[in-house]
Amino acid sequence: MKYAHFLVPFFCCFSLFSTAQEQLGLRTENYSGINSIFSNPANNLTTPFQWDVNLTGVGFFIDNNFGGYRNSSVGDVLNNVDRLFLATDFPSDQEFPAGATVFDFAPLGKDKFAAAVTTITGPAILLNFEQHSFGIFTNFRAVAGGHDIPAVLGYYDYRNIRPGESYNVFPSSVAGMVWSELGVNYLYKGETNNGQIGIGFNLRYLQGFESFYIKNKTNLSIDKLERDALNFQNGANVDIGFTNSSIDEEALNLQQSGTGFGVDIGLTYASFDYQEGRGIKLGLSILDIGKIKFTENTEAHTIDIDNFFFFDPRNLNDVTNFRDGLSQLNDELFGAPDVSLVGDTYDIWLPSAFSLQADFAIQENVYINATLVQRMPIGEIGVERGNLFAVTPRYESRWVSAFVPISVYNWQHLQVGAAARLAFITFGTENLGSFFGRKSLTGADFYAAIKINPFKLGWKNGGGRKSKSVQCYEF
Repeated sequence: MKYAHFLVPFFCCFSLFSTAQEQLGLRTENYSGINSIFSNPANNLTTPFQWDVNLTGVGFFIDNNFGGYRNSSVGDVLNNVDRLFLATDFPSDQEFPAGATVFDFAPLGKDKFAAAVTTITGPAILLNFEQHSFGIFTNFRAVAGGHDIPAVLGYYDYRNIRPGESYNVFPSSVAGMVWSELGVNYLYKGETNNGQIGIGFNLRYLQGFESFYIKNKTNLSIDKLERDALNFQNGANVDIGFTNSSIDEEALNLQQSGTGFGVDIGLTYASFDYQEGRGIKLGLSILDIGKIKFTENTEAHTIDIDNFFFFDPRNLNDVTNFRDGLSQLNDELFGAPDVSLVGDTYDIWLPSAFSLQADFAIQENVYINATLVQRMPIGEIGVERGNLFAVTPRYESRWVSAFVPISVYNWQHLQVGAAARLAFITFGTENLGSFFGRKSLTGADFYAAIKINPFKLGWKNGGGRKSKSVQCYEF
C-alpha cells in the first residue's frame, strides 16, 4: 500500500505541535475565567473575577489508532527524525539499525480514527457583573481527521485480504478545515431556592482559509486483485472538495476563502454551598453549531460511477497534490482530466458536540470534575470532534492550581495527564505518558496560556451571600 509511507512524516509533523483537544486544565476550574466558556458558555457562572483577560493560549492535539511508534516518547521521535523507519521496511527476521525509532501499524480488527487539532486563542476579555457577564474572544483553529473509518483501510487489515477475495467499505469521510473566529459571550445569572443558575451563549463570526473533504457515500463492494488492482463491483459515489490557494505554493498560503457563523449554548447550575467547599456544579452545553461556506479558491468534485469498473492505482504516477491526483484519476476512470468537477463552492460544518459537566466540591480548594464530550455530526460534510470522557481531580487556589485528568479518548485510549496554573500561567497535557512513557506512541498533546486578572477578588453568590478576598503574596 503506497500510502503507508506517508504516515511517518504526517505523524512527525503534527507531533511537533501536539496538545489536548479539550484542554481540561484551562476549562474546569473556577479561576479559568474567559477560558472556561469554550467548554460551556455559562461555565463562568462561578468565576470570582470581575474581569479576566487572556493574552495568548496555544493547544495542539493528535491521536490515531492506525499505528504508533514502538516503545517511544515524543522526545524520542523529535530527537531521531533522521532515524525513523516503518516496521514494514524490513523483513520480520531482520533487526532495525541501532537507535532506530520504528512506526508500526495497528493490529487487525478495530474501525479506525485519526485526528489532529490546533487551537490558538488570541486576546480575549471577560467583564463580570452581578447578573450578567460579557466577553469578547478571538481564536484560530485547525481540525483534520476522520472517525469511524472502516477497519479494512488499516494497513494489516488490508494486507490480510488475499488476491481474489472481496471486501466491503461502508460509508465514511475525512475532512479538515482551518479558520479564525471573532466571538462574543453573554451570560445571564439568576437564582433558584438553593443555588445559582446561568444561561449563556457564544456567537462567532467565522473566516475560512483552508479545507478539504473526502466522503464515500455508498457501501463499496471491492474485489482485490494481484498487485493491489481493484474491481469495484457496484460502482462508487465519492465526493471530494478542497481549497486550492496553497496547491501551487511552496509554503502554506492562507487566504480567506469563505465565511460563516457559529454558536454555542450552555446552561450551568451551582449550589450555594459549592462556593464554600461543598455542593455541586452542573453544566450542559451544545458546542460548535454552525458552518463555513467556501466560495473562493475552491473545487468540488464527484466520482459517480453506477456500474462495475476496474482500477489500478499503479497507473497514478508521481502525484504531487490533490489536484494532480484527481486529474490523473479522471484520466484513468473517464479518459479526460476534469470530468469529476461539479462546482466551486461547498459548506463545511464545525466540529459540533454535546457536553455534560459535573464539578464536585470535596472540601475547600479540592474538587473532582467529570466531563463528557460526545460528537454530534450535523450537515452533509463537516470536521468531527473526538469523543472524550474525563475525570479530573484538582486542587485550586488563587495563585496555584494542579490537575490530574484521567480520560478516555474515543472510548479506546485511556490516558493520564497533568496540568498546573502558577498565578497567570497555565500549562498541561492530557497524555503525560506520551512524554515519559515507553509504550506505543499513538498521540500526544500539550497546551499553555498566559492571562491577567485582578489581584483581589471576591466570590459572588446570590447577591453576596458569601464573599472573600484573597491578597497577593508580599515579598
